[in-house]
Amino acid sequence: MVLFEQLDVETKKAMMHNWKNMSESEKMHFINQVALALSVWGSDLNGKKKVVDVLKALMGDGSSNLSDFGVYIKLGIKDMSEKEKRAMKIIERYRLRYNLPAEPNKPII
Repeated sequence: MVLFEQLDVETKKAMMHNWKNMSESEKMHFINQVALALSVWGSDLNGKKKVVDVLKALMGDGSSNLSDFGVYIKLGIKDMSEKEKRAMKIIERYRLRYNLPAEPNKPII
């Protein structure tokens, strides 16, 4: 995906480190949230750019778990359209259904 070129090397390394340390269920929650977002935003270049923007916000804030994706939609996307708000609501329901935290997983130190 060409859009990942927008991420600096340190962000990519941190993402890979986080991925390796996530449980299989956390990985599935991340994949499912991205899939839900793309189903609303579209899987075209614009929808994928929004995913990258959310990932930038997630990693920039120091989250240690990619399954926090849904928590970072508000931070990653400025001036949300109705589509973006709709995706956020769908993902919020998903997170509630699977009892995912409403706060990011970040190291305390």
